[in-house]
Amino acid sequence: MRRRAALLAVAAFAPAAALAQVAATRAKGEFWFDPTQLPSFTGTVERYLPNPRGETDALIFREGPQIVFPPDIADAVRQAAPPGKTLVAWGIRARGAPVITMLAFAPGSDVPPTVLDRFYWRLGGRQPLEQAAHLAVAGTVKQPYYTPQGEVAGAVLEDGTVILVPQGAAEGARDLLKAGAKLAAEGIGSEGEAGRALLAGALGEAPDALKPLPR
Repeated sequence: MRRRAALLAVAAFAPAAALAQVAATRAKGEFWFDPTQLPSFTGTVERYLPNPRGETDALIFREGPQIVFPPDIADAVRQAAPPGKTLVAWGIRARGAPVITMLAFAPGSDVPPTVLDRFYWRLGGRQPLEQAAHLAVAGTVKQPYYTPQGEVAGAVLEDGTVILVPQGAAEGARDLLKAGAKLAAEGIGSEGEAGRALLAGALGEAPDALKPLPR
């Protein structure tokens, strides 16, 4: 109890870097294995990706892979590795797609890693909030957007806009979601400092060629 109280006291007054270290200490004690024994993936952060709920729960490396993590540790990850900086992520890579579920992270191999206290196996932010805005977007697909299991769930445009589709709808729109494709979409989601993200209700090659998606 005393140790828990001490940690809470530190969390109340410590800066973000210290909070990350507290989280790391707490998490290490909760796992029955050391996540840093898993493969590590090092890359340069190109951008962080929002979801339709307005949360940040993924990033993409300049080298290509997508890294997914729980939204509540997004600030700590961003502080460790802002866009343009190197990040080391320990985790599990999907069998058939370049997406890694993060279990620990650090700004470099010479820095003690922060260990996550839970896994992020599902896209928790696919469904927008009730007060979500209606958005219309168009652009060129940079790369598909993947679930942690490696399934195509949408696309990331060149400007960083995230377009997700209803579960099960990606198969019929696969040609629109591949890299280099022209893509327009309408749906509900969020737009702010983190960027734009929406759950599409209609997709097409251009704004005047949209077709409704099955829900």
